[in-house]
Amino acid sequence: MTSWAALRKGFDAFTERLPLLLGAWLVILGCQQLLDLLIPDTWLFIQLIASMVVLAPLYAGQHLLALKAVRREPVAFRELFAGMHQLGPIIGAYLVVSLLTILGTLALIIPGIIITLMYSFVLIRFLDPKLGDRRARVTDTLSESSHITKGYRGTIFGIGLLLAIPYMVLGILSWISMYHTPIPSWTIEIVAILSGTLFLGPVQATSLMAVYDHALKHPRDTARQQDSPTTN
Repeated sequence: MTSWAALRKGFDAFTERLPLLLGAWLVILGCQQLLDLLIPDTWLFIQLIASMVVLAPLYAGQHLLALKAVRREPVAFRELFAGMHQLGPIIGAYLVVSLLTILGTLALIIPGIIITLMYSFVLIRFLDPKLGDRRARVTDTLSESSHITKGYRGTIFGIGLLLAIPYMVLGILSWISMYHTPIPSWTIEIVAILSGTLFLGPVQATSLMAVYDHALKHPRDTARQQDSPTTN
């Protein structure tokens, strides 16, 4: 599965369930903003803990909604909060992955990227309906995600690169407007809205879940793909 194919499938799933997925993303953005308003920047440790407790289960729920949208299964908005039923393990997994990513990033950046790609499916392993009603352990989800992503890490990396294009365009427009020909502010604002504030968050989730669902159906594909970070 190529990055472009995953992005197309993710975008189709997003447009089919746009109100649901966009609404879920707005809840996540609202929680982020609320935490920023309530907790001073000087309370960095408290801010990090609060973010993990509030956002980790919501991200897991977002992945569940995205996965069901990709599979074209019935889905309800309340499932955004499904992660609350396994709050402790989900927070633990989110914390472990965050710490490993930070340590990997400090070690010349590339190890941090690899760790992020390896554990892209950790949160959904707690909530995937096809796994039944199980109480997964953190170590199990880490191991499962590492195994499932083999052969698909380049695809996942490519999705990130493709979704970064609007950010690059925004940066170029801002630079041109600042140092060369002025560009109407509304143009830059539209690009800013399209570059993550509203749409790229849920599209990234559905695209990632498209890769996840494909990887589960085609586990032998991993033997024929490379794990190098390319857009395939």
